[in-house]
Amino acid sequence: MSLRWKIVLLVITSVVIAALSCGVVVRQSAARAEAERQRADVTEQLNHAVSVYSDTGVLTLNTMINDPDLPAEARDSALAGHSVTTMHPVDGEDYLWAAAPIRVGSHEAVISVRQSTAESERLLAGIDRAVLLGMLGSALLIGGISTFAAGQISRRLTLGAQAARRIAHGDTSARVSDVIDYGDDEVADFAQAVDFAVERLTEKIESEQRFTADLAHEMRTPLTGLVNAANLLEEESRPAELVKERVARMQVLVEDLLEVSRLDAGRAETMMSSVVVDASMHSLMSTLEGSGVLAGHAVDVEYGAGDTRIVTDQRRFERIITNLLVNAVKHGGDPIRVDIRPDAVVVMDSGPGYPPDIVATGPTRFVSAGGGGMGLGLVIAQGQARLLGMSIEFANGENGGAHTTVRFPPVPEPASPSAAAPEPQTPTAG
Repeated sequence: MSLRWKIVLLVITSVVIAALSCGVVVRQSAARAEAERQRADVTEQLNHAVSVYSDTGVLTLNTMINDPDLPAEARDSALAGHSVTTMHPVDGEDYLWAAAPIRVGSHEAVISVRQSTAESERLLAGIDRAVLLGMLGSALLIGGISTFAAGQISRRLTLGAQAARRIAHGDTSARVSDVIDYGDDEVADFAQAVDFAVERLTEKIESEQRFTADLAHEMRTPLTGLVNAANLLEEESRPAELVKERVARMQVLVEDLLEVSRLDAGRAETMMSSVVVDASMHSLMSTLEGSGVLAGHAVDVEYGAGDTRIVTDQRRFERIITNLLVNAVKHGGDPIRVDIRPDAVVVMDSGPGYPPDIVATGPTRFVSAGGGGMGLGLVIAQGQARLLGMSIEFANGENGGAHTTVRFPPVPEPASPSAAAPEPQTPTAG
C-alpha cells in the first residue's frame, strides 16, 4: 500500500473513531435523559391518579387497579407499601410501569399507570441515524481533503524517488530538489539533504576517479623503464627473479588502474561479435590452465550452454571470467566450479564467501575482502559486464562459498511476421 493511501486510511479511521466515540457519548446521554424524563412523567401520572382516586373514587385515563399485566415483582413491592417503577413488555411492546398501594374499601389494592416507550425509542433511533450520517459525511469530507493533501505529498515523494533513481543510474546532474519545487516542509528538507549527500558522494567519486587515473598515468612512465631494465637482467639469481616478479605485478596493477580509469571515463571501446559460449569458455580455460593463472588449482567446468551464442566483446568477456576465477583462487577455496548455462556463467568456490557489503552493494575499489590486493579485479569485472550489457550477481551459497553469476543480456525476440512491412504490390491497369 502506498504512503498516500496509508495516510488517507489513517485519517479516515481517526475521523470514524472520533465521530463514533462522540456519537456513543451523545446517545448514552440522550438515553439516560429520556429514561429519567419518562420515569418522572409516569411517576407524576401515578401521583395524580392516586390523588384523584382518593378524593373522588374515579380512575384517571391510563390508570388501573390490580392490572393483570402488571409485573409480579412490582405488585409485591406495591403491596409491601412501596411506590415502584419498572420496565415490562406487553404484547411485544415495551412499557414503563409505575405502581403504588391504595386502599379500596376494606382491602389493599395496587393502582398502576403504564406508558409506552415507543416515542423514546423513535427519538433514540433518530439520534443513531444522525450520528451515522454525520460519521459517514465527516469521513467522506475529511477523506477527500486528506486524499488531496496526501496526494500532493506522495506526488512530490514519487518525483523525488524518480530523480534519485536517475542519480543511481549515473545521472549526477539530476537533483531531487529540482522536482520538489515548492513547499517549506520535511519533504523539501529531505530533498535538500539527499542533494547534499549526492554532491558530496559525487565529489568523492570524482576525486577517487581522478586519483586512479593520475596514479596510473604517473606510474606508467617509470614502470616502462623498470620493465625494460628487468628484461635486460640475464642473471639467473633469486634477486633477479624477485625484481622481475615484482615488476610484473606492478605492471598488472598499473594496467588494472588504467582499465578502471577508462571504464570510469567511458572511453572503453568494444568489438562486438557473435560468440559460442561453450567454445569460448573451453578455449579460455585451456589458456588459463596453460599460463599458470590458476596456480595449480583444479577447476571443475560444466559445459551446459550447448550451441548458445551471444553478441559480445570476446576479449572483455574472457577478462570478466578470468578476474572471477583469479578472485576464487586467491580468496576462495577448493573445489572451484564453473557452471556454464545458456543464460549465464556461474563461478563457485568453497571458501569463506563474500562479505555482506559486497553481497549488498557490490565490490569497491581499493577494498579487498581477502586481506590482500586492492580489490580491482571484481570492480573491473563489474565495469566490463556493465559495458557489455551483462550483469553480475554476488552471493554466498547455502553451505558457504562465493557464488558469482554473470548473466548474459537478453536476446531480442525476432519481429513477428505481422510486424514486418508489407511487400509492395505491382499496380494493375484499371
